[in-house]
Amino acid sequence: MEKGVLRIDAHVHLVGFDERNHGNFLSERKRGSAMTKLLRRVLGLDQRASDEELDFAYVDRLARLVEEARHLDKALVFALDGVYDERGKLDPRTDVIVSNDWAIEAVRRHPHLFLLGVSVHPNRPDALEELERCAAAGAVCVKWVPPSQNIDPSDRRYLKFYERMGELELTLSSHTGYEHTIRVMDQSLGDPFKLRLPLEVGLKVVAGHCGTSGWVHRTEYFPHFASMVRQFERLYGDTAALTALLRGVYRRRILSDDVVRERIIQGTDYPIPLQPVTWPLNLGWKESLKLQFMKNPFDQDYLAKRGAGFPEAHFLRGHRVFLEN
Repeated sequence: MEKGVLRIDAHVHLVGFDERNHGNFLSERKRGSAMTKLLRRVLGLDQRASDEELDFAYVDRLARLVEEARHLDKALVFALDGVYDERGKLDPRTDVIVSNDWAIEAVRRHPHLFLLGVSVHPNRPDALEELERCAAAGAVCVKWVPPSQNIDPSDRRYLKFYERMGELELTLSSHTGYEHTIRVMDQSLGDPFKLRLPLEVGLKVVAGHCGTSGWVHRTEYFPHFASMVRQFERLYGDTAALTALLRGVYRRRILSDDVVRERIIQGTDYPIPLQPVTWPLNLGWKESLKLQFMKNPFDQDYLAKRGAGFPEAHFLRGHRVFLEN
């Protein structure tokens, strides 16, 4: 490994339950979901646990997993802003908010293990001020999920927002491809072609999931990502969820493209469960099953990807993207 270069997981999600103390929000639909109930069990908390206890338990468990991982130095943890309409009002269809305040507090709680990824919807009336506040708190990127936040990255009304991001040396990490976890407003907003404007402004941009959509969808966005990396040298793609069933089929297409292979950076999409058992042709059945039952998800993802042919440089490239300007 290169001296002084950190292995960064560039795609890790915080969760947020506590609205009163942490400014988070979770819709009743999401609170009653199987994923939320499973999370309580994983954290060892029953139904009597407060929202604040849930938030702290999740962050502390995440920090412990990062610290115990043999193949990871730091995790880039994401906030998630709500949905804002063109008038700057919070849309009642908002499913999830993980506030920037909570993300900042989580990173301050574990500064040696976490990097700060904030989320600012550009329609917010205080969007520019919030960018500045978050940058002062140590943010390295702004995280968007356009299909769910109803953000069109190609909207020229966001030009000043992008320019301010550039002045603050913030990277844009934007979900591409289909969204599968939170309420979707418009799946077409995950098209990598829509990232052209922030790239033309000069931002570093990370296309979450490399534009992969999953084999169950008719619309195919990975070719758009592969085309865009040939046009913009500051465009990268993270490999989040590529060991999951829906996106695992893209492994060969990513690694066989010489240009794409040099632009990928490591990401897991934690806490979305990994499924290296779906890669038996790449790893062999025995190794696939062995990895499936590993306790540390970050080492699990690293070993699965290395075994399937992902180059070591892909695990180191996130340092250059987020920590070198």
